[in-house]
Amino acid sequence: MYYNSRAKKEKMDSVIIRRQKNSLMKVSPVPVENVYISGFFEKYMEINRNKNIPQLFNLFEKYGTIDNFRICAGLKKGEITRRLATDSDLYKWMEAVAWDTQNKDNQENIDKLDELICLISKAQEKSGYIDTYYTGAYKNLRLKNFENSHELYCGGHLIQSAIAHYRSTGKTNFIDIAIKWADYICKLYESKKIKENDGHPEVEMALVELYRTTGNKKYLNLAGILLSKPYVHLGNKSFLEFNEITGHAVRMMYLLSGATDYYAETRNPQYWEKIKCLFDDLKMHKYYVTGGIGARYQGETFGFKYELPNLMAYCETCASISLMMWLYRMFLIEPSSEYFDLFENTLYNTFLASVSLEGASYFYVNPLASLGNHERKQWYSTTCCPPNFQRFLAQLPGYFYAAGENEIWVNLYDSNCATIVLPDGNNININMKTDYPWNGKVLVEIIPEKNKMITIKFRIPHWSENTLIKIGKNQMKVDCGCYWKIDINKETCIEINFDVKSCFYSANPAIESCRNCLAIKKGPIVYCLESIDNNFDVFNFFYIPDQNLKENLSDILGGIITISGYGMLNKKRLPLYQAGFQNYDFVKTTFLAIPYYAWSNRGKSSMIVWVPVYFK
Repeated sequence: MYYNSRAKKEKMDSVIIRRQKNSLMKVSPVPVENVYISGFFEKYMEINRNKNIPQLFNLFEKYGTIDNFRICAGLKKGEITRRLATDSDLYKWMEAVAWDTQNKDNQENIDKLDELICLISKAQEKSGYIDTYYTGAYKNLRLKNFENSHELYCGGHLIQSAIAHYRSTGKTNFIDIAIKWADYICKLYESKKIKENDGHPEVEMALVELYRTTGNKKYLNLAGILLSKPYVHLGNKSFLEFNEITGHAVRMMYLLSGATDYYAETRNPQYWEKIKCLFDDLKMHKYYVTGGIGARYQGETFGFKYELPNLMAYCETCASISLMMWLYRMFLIEPSSEYFDLFENTLYNTFLASVSLEGASYFYVNPLASLGNHERKQWYSTTCCPPNFQRFLAQLPGYFYAAGENEIWVNLYDSNCATIVLPDGNNININMKTDYPWNGKVLVEIIPEKNKMITIKFRIPHWSENTLIKIGKNQMKVDCGCYWKIDINKETCIEINFDVKSCFYSANPAIESCRNCLAIKKGPIVYCLESIDNNFDVFNFFYIPDQNLKENLSDILGGIITISGYGMLNKKRLPLYQAGFQNYDFVKTTFLAIPYYAWSNRGKSSMIVWVPVYFK
């Protein structure tokens, strides 16, 4: 039996989000370090720690991101380089390292983090201001164009990174920098020297978390002030004026995350009513089957209702990450399974697709079809997505469980061991073994330290329609799309068998790009056809819907389950238009589908998720 030796058993404060005594949160997050993952996600976290994070640091050195701070600190001569939000990319990298110290030590990464904190301290002005772009040649533009400057956006990432460092290490040298900056901004708004809002929301949730960390309510109040001001790049509306999900996808998700945090601490019912309204719009009209969001390249924005193109889908990686951040915040307030159902779908599909299997190369956008010209890159001129991926993956263990007074919520499934400390001091050790998501069998051993009744709640995904749970000799079928609960007061072993069989999925016919098409899913995994596996043009292929799909264990792409079956291939070159119906030349052939997250890992290749149906 294995227990997590890194787990904090005395307290539960090194968390992603801190639950206040008077907060509307109904459950508490579990510290990242209290959950040790040893299954499907372990290899991703190892690659993240030992390859992704070090390589991105080297790229920051190569492209001048760190030199910007050296110049501002007077340690180097030269001109500030890169775009105006570059500082935020480095802050996200630092946050990734901070959270990852709770998983496993990489001393080289930690040393670099310590050096950067020292450098940022030297670059910060006495007033508290810090932004390298507006310290060099563009100093005359400082604080004069908040709608486009990203000054508050960068500051928000500074705060989040510093909080992660403080909660992971107990050191205050970084959070002191963030507090100094936040105090400076608070004074500017209090004195009315600044009246505008930042064009890119993000600082709102950072300010609320800083309030949760310090207890100083002025940070919470400033978050409220910002939420009440119009957001120029989101339709020039304040938060409570929104009636639909619209505008730049990442900005909207960060805004919703901040608004949800603010509601949790202020109890303003108008906020929750608006949050739920916007959530309903997202899940019913603007959410891709792969968990991506943001339909349009132009402006990186949401489209109209049901506007979900495949080939031209934008689905920015940062949008999927910020969506999961929002879903988690809603779950903490209202522990419903639908939030983690969507979270899991985004996690296994768009999020994982955004990084190469060997690591260090990333998608900025994640379409659901490709003509073979879409490849991952190590660096983008706007490199917000790579460090965002890294920090979220480093946080991942902290999302697996949540705790109530005498309750534990099990949100995600992977082999892991966890120690969860309940408010009465009862340490609950959990050991989970599974080959999820490939296999639906999950073995869970729960060992309470005290013989006191506790409730364990397991998320049963909406797609698992035939879930069986076995305790001893007793077996039962349970409902899907909910949390199934069991009361225990002693060591208990539970076997869960999720229904992860592969099947076809259809889309609402209002989604024009998916009409008369089918996609394949196995549990939480969305599948696609890639031309490298199929000796035909995947855009001329049609699924035969009435068939049993075959699953095959394969060692390609790091070890996956492929799905095969039959379909009809059109071999005729068709005119663009013709009188009557198009005359196809069909031949029956087999297909091989791979997980969407694994596509584009073997060179250029065309790909499709939604495949048209063959009608006899």
